[in-house]
Order: sequence, then C-alpha cells, then structure tokens
Amino acid sequence: MTRAIKKAKPAARASTRSAPKKTAAPKKAPPKKAAPKKAPPKKAAATKAAAGKRGQTPISQAVTAKNGAKIGAKNGAKAGRRTGATPAAGAARVPAGGGRVVEILDDEQPINALRRYLANIPGHASVQEGQVALGSAQLMLLPIAREHRGGPEVKELLDLVLSRWDAFPDQAGFHAQEFLRNAFAAVGDDPDRIALLRAHVPHDPQPELLFNIACAHAIMGDKRAMLDALREAIAGGVTAAQIRRDDDFTPFLDDDDFTELLDGASSPPIPVDIEPHIEPVRSALDALLSTLREFGEQGRLHPPASLDLVLSAERTRKVQLPNDFRALLTLADGLAVWEHEFFGTKDYRTDTELARSARRYLESSASYGATGIDECVPIANWGQPNDWLLYDPRGKIRGGEPGYVLMLNADELAIDDLVAALDRIARIAADVLGTN
Repeated sequence: MTRAIKKAKPAARASTRSAPKKTAAPKKAPPKKAAPKKAPPKKAAATKAAAGKRGQTPISQAVTAKNGAKIGAKNGAKAGRRTGATPAAGAARVPAGGGRVVEILDDEQPINALRRYLANIPGHASVQEGQVALGSAQLMLLPIAREHRGGPEVKELLDLVLSRWDAFPDQAGFHAQEFLRNAFAAVGDDPDRIALLRAHVPHDPQPELLFNIACAHAIMGDKRAMLDALREAIAGGVTAAQIRRDDDFTPFLDDDDFTELLDGASSPPIPVDIEPHIEPVRSALDALLSTLREFGEQGRLHPPASLDLVLSAERTRKVQLPNDFRALLTLADGLAVWEHEFFGTKDYRTDTELARSARRYLESSASYGATGIDECVPIANWGQPNDWLLYDPRGKIRGGEPGYVLMLNADELAIDDLVAALDRIARIAADVLGTN
C-alpha cells in the first residue's frame, strides 16, 4: 500500500503513458515553494555581470542584471538551500517597500543609493525602513558572493550597513539574518569584519546563517570556530551531505575532527538483517517479471551480489541501505524493468551514468529547497529524469519514520516497502500495456 504525502497522481501518470519515453527531455525540477531558510546555504550562486553601462562596478552590474524581485527569484544554490528545521529563509523576498528596494538596486551606483537612503533616516529607522535597507543590502550581496568575495565593494557595503546597525529595529528578524547570512558568504578572509559580523548574530540564529558562519571561518582556516558553528548548524537541521558538498570545506575533508563531526551527523545505522525480506522480495520480483512477459516485455537482471559486496558498497558511498533492498541486491545486483532502472552495487561504488543522473537530480532538488533531499539514498530511476525512488533515512520527506519515498516530479508518495514499489510497477504496467 502507499500513502500520499502531497498530491500523488500515480494512476493519471500511468494512463497517459502509452509507450516508453526514453527520449523525454529532462525537465528541471521545479522549486519547492518554501523559501529556504538556507540549510546549508552560504554563498549565493554567482551571477554573471550583465553587460552594464560604462563605469558600472561589479555590484551595480550584478544588480542591474537581476534587479528587484528578479534577484529574489534567483536565490538558489548556495544562498537558498533550506533545512528541515527552517521554515522560510533564503528566498530573498522583497521586503515591504519593495518599490524603494528596486529603485536602490536599479541605481548605477546602488551602494551610494543605499547610503543616500540611510542618510535621510535621522535616528532610529522604522520597521519598513529597516527592511528596505537590509533587504537592499542582502540582495546586492546575493549575486556577487562568489565572484567578488572579499572585494572592495563588499567591504564598503558591509561597513555602511554595520555602521547603522543600531538604528534597525528588528535585528534578529528575517531581513537582518538574511543580510548576515549573505555577508558571511561574501566577506572572504577578513578577520576584523567577521568579528564585527559575529557581534551582530542573534542569540537564536537560523541554521543556514550558522552554516555560512562556519564557511567564513573555513575560508580563514579557523578550524575550531568552524567546527563550533557546524555543530550548532547540524543541531538545527543542516546535514552532513550539505556540508560535504560545499567547496569551502574541501580543505578539511581529510581532517579527523571534521570527519568525526560529520560521521556523527550521518543517518542512523540500519542493522543487517536481510533474511526476513528475501522471499517476499523474490516473490514480488517474480510477479513483476511474469506480468511484463505477458505483454511481451522483458526485464534485465544482473547476477546477484554477495552481502559482503553490498555492505562494502555502502561503506564506499557512506550510505545505509534498507534491508529489503539489500536482499534485492543479493537476488539481482541491479535491474532494469519497463523503463525503471534499479541501482546495483556498482552504481554506489563508481560514477556510473545512473549514479550521475541521481546526483544531478538530488543536487538540483536540494538547490531548489527540497527539505531532507540531501540525505536521501537513490534506489531506482522511475522512468523519467525527475522521477526517482529514494530511501529517506530520517523521514524528513515522508514526514515521519524512515522509509521509501517516490518522487514523481513535483509530487511525493510514501511507499511502504520495496515489495510495494515492485507491485506498483507491475500494476501500472498491466494497466498501461493491457490497454494498448
């Protein structure tokens, strides 16, 4: 049996599928609309400076290319990932007074425009004025955090905003934390400004802000401060997979303390016990192959793997596979049935085309804010580039216990076990092939 998490439309999908479509062009996974509170976000994805007007600086070129709401919409990759613990951040929403924000960003010299705006605020700013100032600043930082990290304009912008920090009324709110997050992403190797930024971090920071603090310390080579920030970020929901994926931590990948911290944050171990699953999985697989043969379809099964090889592949990939899938691998070490291609141990141990496709899908989904997707283990491609059977080791996508989840483009469907997944293929194949 299956349990719908969102709006699962399996039957509708199947009925429209009259024939295999191996040539379907990949569709880009659409964003899950929950503006990330950046789960491990850090730097915003760099945007190429538009061919701007003569004399434009990196910031003015970048914001000219991505003004106002357009910049907010592009808050992807590093500045916009989210964790399960954070409801909404990183989506760089345009604050109240958004028209004023756009005016500042559209100026040929946006930093000077922001300076003029702040100069016209005597004393303390109103809530809206603070949102305009902080929103404008964080949107300026967003597209340049990579290409101009630590550059003179970054320093100028940080100094300007921090000089007026006490005038902003909501110093722990969304816009303040978004500014700080992007500031830590953009500051570069600058101990003095990092110390100033740290002084303004609220007592209960968002996990993605903590992640970017860790990134800033990693750039400086301050391992102790980096690890401290990462511990807090992990406690808030940032995953080991998100951390390992970030280039700033590459110099520490072989560091014993760093490795120990991430290993401790990995998915809970699954004790090896495949015996109860072998016969149910074998029966479901035989039934699926029998159904396909009735309609002239053939499956392709690879020779079985030993359990030792399965466990070795898990260690290589640093994943834990569920016992019923371990059992399947000892029956067929990889299989392809009616457009569905299941992983074998080789796909976990080496960079096969199936492994690359899964990685592209997971990274793309994570960059769009899919909660918990980083930790999911690919089990099988479900016939389309954005359709995958995954194992959700913490139940973040399923919304409960660990288990299988079927990602059908924008839909998510909890699957009880591997037998249910194989039965699902058989049922839909019978419906579709039987009507052709």
